[in-house]
Amino acid sequence: MFKQVSLEVKSRNDLLATAKMNDTKLSIVDCRPLDREEMVMLVNLDGTAGAVSRTIAALQNMKGVRQAYKIESDAEGTQALIILAKPGVCRASTVASILCLDCPYNSTEMPARWRFVTKRTSDVGEIMKRLGEEGIQARVEDISPLDKNATMTQEEKGIIAVAIENGYFEFPRRITLEGLGRLVGVEPASLSKILRSVE
Repeated sequence: MFKQVSLEVKSRNDLLATAKMNDTKLSIVDCRPLDREEMVMLVNLDGTAGAVSRTIAALQNMKGVRQAYKIESDAEGTQALIILAKPGVCRASTVASILCLDCPYNSTEMPARWRFVTKRTSDVGEIMKRLGEEGIQARVEDISPLDKNATMTQEEKGIIAVAIENGYFEFPRRITLEGLGRLVGVEPASLSKILRSVE
């Protein structure tokens, strides 16, 4: 049975700090590992065009960031991709089979809240051990059974059915977030939020 885990973590958040220094709000929409050392993040940047440009330039100069570039702008903000060395929390979780529900790097609070789903309770202990090795303080808030159907709307159930049918949850994925968005008629940023809330 799947478990939902909530942790409190105290970790540096250079992405949000960089965005805030440039008068931009940054939120991580989705992320994927590229290899053992790097990952790619789809982020939404909310701010004026000038502030967003300054933020992207500052992100490009951040330690550990390989690339940062704008993809598109719409009513919900500017979407950008960041290719970077895995942050500490992400490195700690690579040893486990988890699915993140809330990214601690989206939190403006300290300590940040990190929620994820796992099937193996042993993953929690391994993640806690790895967080300690990364120098990140963490505390388990809650471990509870995952009730997948309690809060799903009809729209979410339909989106999940299309996602499953088209291989979104397979590894490797048979369809991208953008491709799935075109199929269900939902923008990628909004779709990612729906998928995370359902997952």
